[in-house]
Amino acid sequence: MVAVEEEPSSMDPRAGSDQASDRLYRLLYRGLFKTGPRLEAEPDLAASWERLDAMRYRVLLRPGVRFSDGRPLTAADAVFTLRSLLNGSVPSYRRGDLERVARVAATGPLSLELTLKEPYAPILHALDVGVVPEGTSPRPDLPPPGCGPYRLRERVTGQWVMLEANPYADPPPRTPTLALKVVPDPVVRGLELRRGSADLVVNDLPPDSVAYFRRAGYLVVQAPGSNYAYLGFHCGRPPLDRPAVRHALALAMNRGALLRHLYRGLGREATGLLCPENWAFEPAEAAPYDPARAAALLDAEGLVPGPGGVRLRLLYKTSQNKISRLLAAAVQQDLRRVGVEATLVSLEWGTFYGDIQRGDFDLFGLTWVGLADPDAFRLRFASAAAPPAGMNRGRYANARVDALVEAGAREADPQKRREIYAEVQRILARETPYVSLWWPDNVAVGRPGLAPFTVPPDGSFAFLAGVGWNGGAPPP
Repeated sequence: MVAVEEEPSSMDPRAGSDQASDRLYRLLYRGLFKTGPRLEAEPDLAASWERLDAMRYRVLLRPGVRFSDGRPLTAADAVFTLRSLLNGSVPSYRRGDLERVARVAATGPLSLELTLKEPYAPILHALDVGVVPEGTSPRPDLPPPGCGPYRLRERVTGQWVMLEANPYADPPPRTPTLALKVVPDPVVRGLELRRGSADLVVNDLPPDSVAYFRRAGYLVVQAPGSNYAYLGFHCGRPPLDRPAVRHALALAMNRGALLRHLYRGLGREATGLLCPENWAFEPAEAAPYDPARAAALLDAEGLVPGPGGVRLRLLYKTSQNKISRLLAAAVQQDLRRVGVEATLVSLEWGTFYGDIQRGDFDLFGLTWVGLADPDAFRLRFASAAAPPAGMNRGRYANARVDALVEAGAREADPQKRREIYAEVQRILARETPYVSLWWPDNVAVGRPGLAPFTVPPDGSFAFLAGVGWNGGAPPP
C-alpha cells in the first residue's frame, strides 16, 4: 500500500497531465521509449530504432509483447496511439510534444515510420507515451489495457486505486498487488505509515517528518532528483525587465538557509533548470547570498530607498501549499532587508495557476517536474512560448536564446546539442529570469522489512514494480 497525496485525474495515458496520473501511467503502460538514468531517451517497447534521414525515423517493436488483456502488441497499436494525439481525437497536452510530426504509419506488423515536418532532436522523448490498443476510445474513469507491470483491479474514487500484476508482463512485478491509497493530508500520511496501514510514501511526506522516520528505523531512501524549484519573475514588467534588477533580487535571497530550514536539507542548491545528472547539464554560477551587493546593484539601477526605506514593491503569488507559503514568507523577509517590499498573495491552486498563466504577478514560486530533454528550455524561455503557446510564464525574451533553443531542437548530434545548451544555461544564469532554488531530493519512506530499492532521478513510479519485502512477505 502506497499512500499518495492525490488521485489521478485520468486513467488514459494520453490524457491527464497531473503528477498523480503520471504516477499511475508508469505502472499500467509502457511507451516506445522511456527516460534513462542520465535522463536520456532509451528504448522501451521499441527493440531498436533508426534515423533514416533528417526527418524520418524507423522504429521496430519488441516481439512477443502483450497487453494486459492478452492481445499482442503490434505497430498498428502504436500508430493508433500517436495518431489519436496528433488528430486531436484525444484532447491532450501531449499533442504539443508531437507538433513536428507530419505522418506516422505502420510499415509491417512490428515496424513503423515517423516523418517530421522539420528536424526535431527530442522526438524520441516525445514517444514516451503509453501505448494503448488500436481503436481505444478515451475514458478517463476506466484504463484501457496496457503493457505495463500492472493492470487495474478496482478503483474507489477518492480512496484508492488497486492494481494487480499484469499476467503478460515481462518481467513480472515483484509484488503481485499494489494499492495507491489517497491520503490528502500530509500529517495523516505519516500516521498511516506509522500504524502500518500504508507501507510506503514517495515524495509525499513533509520534510520535518523524514528525520523522525529515519530515527525510528524505517527504510528511508534518499536520492538526487531532477525536479527544479524556482522563483519566476515577470520579465516584461518594469523594473523586472532589467537583468541587473532581477540579479540583485536573487542576491538578496539566502537560498542555502531556505533549503536547510524549510526543506531540511532534502535537496541540492540549483544552478539552473537541468540537474547534474542530465547529459546536457552545464555548471553555472548561481547568485550567492550577498545582500550588500544586492543593495548596491539596486542603487546603480536607480532604485534608491524612498519613504520607509522601500525601493520597490512586488506582488508575490503562491499556492496554499504549506511549504510554498513558508518559502514566500522567508523570501519576503530577505527582500525586506534590502528595501524591497513583497506583498504575498496565497491562492487556491486553480486561481493561482490561472493568474500565472495570464501573467498577473511580479514574482511567483513553482516547481518544474519531469525535466529530461534540454528542449525544455525552448518551451520555457523562447519569446514565442508565452502562455497559451508555451510555458514561458515570465515572458522572458532574448533573441540569442531564441536562436539557440531552436537550433538545439533541430540538431541531431548530441555533442553539438550539448554545446548549444551550455551557452543557453550560461546566458540564463547571467540574466536571471528565474531564481534557482533547489533540486529536491527524491525521498521514499517505507516500513521496516521492505527490501532496499532505488528511486530514479525523475521520481517515476515505475520503480515500484521492483519493490518487495525481505523474505517475500510483508510483516504483520
